Amino acid sequence: MAIANEFTLFPLEREVLAANELLNERSDWNSRLYVAWGLRQLNSPRALALATGLQAELEQEAEQVAFVDPAVLSHMRGRLLLIQAEVAILMMRLDEAEPLLVTASAELDAYPNPSAQADLQSLRASIHVDRGEVDAHREAMQSAVDLSDQALDSERQLYYRASLARSDLFRDFELARVTWSEQLPHSVEGLTAQCSAALADYRALEHGLASDFLEAARWLNVAYDASLESGQVRRAIAVASNQGYTYTQIADFETALAWLKKGLALARKVRWPGSIGMCLAHTGDALRRVGQTGSARELLRECLQTLSQHPNNHTSMLALNYLGQTELDEENFEVALKHFEVLGERETQAHASDMRNNVVLGRARALMHLNRLDEAREVALEAAKAAAAQQQKSSLVELRQVLAEIEKRSGGAPELVLNWLTLALEQAQALEGFQTPPSLLDAAAEALDQAGRPQEAYAMARRAATARQASWNIAAKHARQQIEIARNERQHARALAHAKETRMNKLQAAHEDLQQLVILSRELWRQPSPGMIFSALGRALRSLLGLELLASYRPDNAGRALQLGESSKGEHEGLPLSIALNDAQHPCAACSRDWTERQQQLASGATRIFAPMVGDDATPGVLVLDLERGQPWGAREQGLLRHLSTDAALAFKRALA
Repeated sequence: MAIANEFTLFPLEREVLAANELLNERSDWNSRLYVAWGLRQLNSPRALALATGLQAELEQEAEQVAFVDPAVLSHMRGRLLLIQAEVAILMMRLDEAEPLLVTASAELDAYPNPSAQADLQSLRASIHVDRGEVDAHREAMQSAVDLSDQALDSERQLYYRASLARSDLFRDFELARVTWSEQLPHSVEGLTAQCSAALADYRALEHGLASDFLEAARWLNVAYDASLESGQVRRAIAVASNQGYTYTQIADFETALAWLKKGLALARKVRWPGSIGMCLAHTGDALRRVGQTGSARELLRECLQTLSQHPNNHTSMLALNYLGQTELDEENFEVALKHFEVLGERETQAHASDMRNNVVLGRARALMHLNRLDEAREVALEAAKAAAAQQQKSSLVELRQVLAEIEKRSGGAPELVLNWLTLALEQAQALEGFQTPPSLLDAAAEALDQAGRPQEAYAMARRAATARQASWNIAAKHARQQIEIARNERQHARALAHAKETRMNKLQAAHEDLQQLVILSRELWRQPSPGMIFSALGRALRSLLGLELLASYRPDNAGRALQLGESSKGEHEGLPLSIALNDAQHPCAACSRDWTERQQQLASGATRIFAPMVGDDATPGVLVLDLERGQPWGAREQGLLRHLSTDAALAFKRALA
């Protein structure tokens, strides 16, 4: 076993889980520290419990501590503090994480260890990025790189360089690409899983910002697998969400929604607000693009509410952009313009250059629809120049289409309108895998007709009709082409149709669940008192899952016991008024300690479920529910319960404030 200051940044998941299985009360300190370090993203509650328990033991066992090398002991204490800080960061409790990092810094400074100090600087960078403090984030990441160089730690050197390079792409794409592209490997061959994930994530963003979406998707596939293998769950969620965004950009909505569902399932499992918010934002944009603007608006507002304390957070700005686009689709142009103006202020404060095109494109569209055409033209022309300079090719397609519409509304000559549309079409055709929007083809057909070119107008209109009828899925088109030339054409076609129908049914079911959850979450949020929240939650669980809500428990002010809050009519055996949080026997206490559901079989044949209400508190409350014999209970039901229990936790907290 490695000593404390030699831990790999992200040990392989299978190795950590195997070590966890072997752990017991007699395991040595270093074994417990290794498992806690490795589990900090794989199982945050377990990692936190191990870290705090070991920290208390180090303080109490004075005789044993006296025989430990002071440098090793200092590194061990520092690592324990880093684990606690990272879990707090994942839960977006940033003010709680900061003093932990200050204490950890003092421990590690006493006996300098550059590798551990690099990890500390990386966590400081995470706090800054979650707050939208771009300059401070880069400074901390540069410190992590410098400390890795001091340590001659090749793994951390590559990992932190790739992470710094990725963040630099957001600040100045062209400068970052010139600075970093040749400094980093062009292949993951021979790299560890943790470094493969970081490098692939950088390459994906590099290609994505250059509108090379198919290549970006290929790199994101690599990043996702490597992230899961190395226990980088936060990165895996972000990668799945970004993969959904990537497929959304090329109008492959079926694949996009499948990836977004995958990311949201991971985020709901770990219950990290920032990760959930990112998935909600990208899912909202995908739903907007397929016409589900009502559901999109609800998800985007939920995302903004989740991240309301961190308005300059990158995900928060993304959601605000998508919400502005949604209001444009709904023709609420004044509201949309306000959203983009607020986004512009936040983009300037946070130096988030990747948001600049979104701001100007949104403002140009809103101003155009408000008939402020001169302002719209000025904004769009400036944005088009910037997009061309920064190689933002997909943005150029949209901007040129907007400029054509502005000229048309201004009474410009048909040739001028057609010129902008022709440039937009040429740019669209130059993007590999990009599906030209039917609206652009329609506009070009109309402009050709106005310019007195009826045959070309007819051909363009046919293209628009064909595009409108085409499948969402670009990959499905390729599959159909392969099937047409295969010998067993009919068999493959049937299999493909069946698989597609199955996928669509699953996506439809997931979408319906999502819509229903939005309605139920909104209903919980409207209730003014804990009793009414409890009643509304009971109705929701009964109608959606067939669960009978018996009671809710919440921690007392001292944080030592769970107190019975609301309960349904009548008394329920085995549900006391108070349960000590350290009670080793009661499933309610165990549920609150490790944030994991518990099940208890009753003599009646029913199943009693204890579900944590994980919101933004370190010690969650607990719901007690009964599931009747024969009622279905699987991953879908558990996911829906977790969603509603999280919403209930936030609603109770608001009502009790």
